[in-house]
Amino acid sequence: MRRIGLLTMAALCLCASGAQAQQAYAAVLLEYLTGDPDAAVGKVRKLERDEILAGLDAFNTTHSTAILRGAAALHTEAALRVREETVDGLFQVQVATAIVEFGEPANLKSNTPLSIQPAHAAPVTPEFRSLFYCAIVNVLLAGGRLQMADGYLDHGVFLSPANSELRLLAGVAQEMRRSERIAGLSGSARRDALRAAERHYRAVLAAQPDRLEARLRLGRVVQQRNELAEARTLLQPLAAAADDRIAYLGQLFLGGVEDALQHPELALAAYDAASARMPLAQTARLAASELRHRGGDRTAAADAVPAAAGAANTYDPWWTYIFGEYWRHDLLLDALRKLRRP
Repeated sequence: MRRIGLLTMAALCLCASGAQAQQAYAAVLLEYLTGDPDAAVGKVRKLERDEILAGLDAFNTTHSTAILRGAAALHTEAALRVREETVDGLFQVQVATAIVEFGEPANLKSNTPLSIQPAHAAPVTPEFRSLFYCAIVNVLLAGGRLQMADGYLDHGVFLSPANSELRLLAGVAQEMRRSERIAGLSGSARRDALRAAERHYRAVLAAQPDRLEARLRLGRVVQQRNELAEARTLLQPLAAAADDRIAYLGQLFLGGVEDALQHPELALAAYDAASARMPLAQTARLAASELRHRGGDRTAAADAVPAAAGAANTYDPWWTYIFGEYWRHDLLLDALRKLRRP
C-alpha cells in the first residue's frame, strides 16, 4: 500500500500546474504504474503529441524522484510492442530515449532530438538502462535498422562493457554488416566487421562459456575467416544441443567447414544431421544435394531437390540467422515492465 501511495503521489506531481495536457498524461502514467499496464500502453499511443510533450516538461519540475523509470518503460512498450513501424512509434522511441539518456555522460551523442532536465527526479537505474538498450537494439536489428541500432549500441556498450547481452547484440550487428544482404560496404569494411564480431563473441563466451548462441556465432565467424580447425571445435558440440535451431545451424555450418577441408563424407553427414533435426528446412537439404551431385550421385542429388524446394518447407533458421535472437522481443519488454516501479 505504501508503494502504491508513493507512485500515486509521483504521478500526481506531474500535473501540479493543473494543465489539462499534463493531467491526461499523468492519468495514463498512473494507470501504468498502479493499474492495468496493457491498457495504459494502448492509451499512451492515443495521446496527442502535445499531451506527451507536456508530460516531458513536467518531469523537469516534479519532486518525485522515482517517476522516470515508469515513464521510460511505458513509452518503450508503446514503441516496441507493436511490430509495425509507424510515425507514432518512432516518436514513442524518442520519448523513451530522452528519459533513459538523462543522467548519461554528456559526451555521448544523443539518439533523439528530445531532452529532459529534471531538477529532482533520479535517472533510471543502470539495470534498467542496460535492459532498455537490449530491448531496442533487439527490435532494430530484427527489422534490419542497422544504422539506428548502432547509435543505441554505442551507448549501451560504452556504459556496460561487461554486459554479455549487449556484447552479443553488438556481434550480431557486426555480422549483419558483414553480410552481402547489406549493400554499399567495401570488402575491407566487411572484413573489419567480421573481426569486430569475433571480439564481441569471444567476450561473451569468456563470461558465459555455456552461452550456445555465442558459440554458434563465433564458430560461424571464424569459419568465414577461414580458421577452420577452431570453427570445427566450436561447432561440433552443438549437435547435441537441445535447441533444434542451434543444433541445425551448428551442423549446417559444420558441413561447410568439412567441405572446405575437403572431407565430403563428413560434410554430407553434417548436412544430413542438420536435416534430421529440422526436416522442413531447406538449406541443409540443398547443400547435401549439391555435395552429392559433385560426388557423382546425381540420382540422389536430384531426388533431394523436390523435398528441399517444395511447398512442405516452412521454417529455415538460416534465413533469419542474420537478424539475431529476434524472438526475444517480448521477453525483454516483459522484463522491462517488471522494473517499472521502485
